[in-house]
Amino acid sequence: MNEPLSEVIRIRVTPSHAARLSEAAALSGLSLSNYIRRRLSADDTLQEELTLLRQIVADLDHLQETRLAAVETAYLVRAMAKPEQIAIAQQNLQRQR
Repeated sequence: MNEPLSEVIRIRVTPSHAARLSEAAALSGLSLSNYIRRRLSADDTLQEELTLLRQIVADLDHLQETRLAAVETAYLVRAMAKPEQIAIAQQNLQRQR
């Protein structure tokens, strides 16, 4: 459900900035108000995505640790496996590719 557009916000910009905004609005086929509202919405979305991206990057450290643990486990298993067991495992991997 959309709320009615009842609030007015006045801002000051330079004449050149106003001209750039008006030109961009005209090129996009929108009124200046609609164009600025869309830009503001896009900025909100961008901030949300940036926050999510920061969280993902923070989680990468955990993934790196998990990957290293998996590699270490693979080395240990390989060290204990017989050559014929390793060959069977490699054949199974080739079939899955």
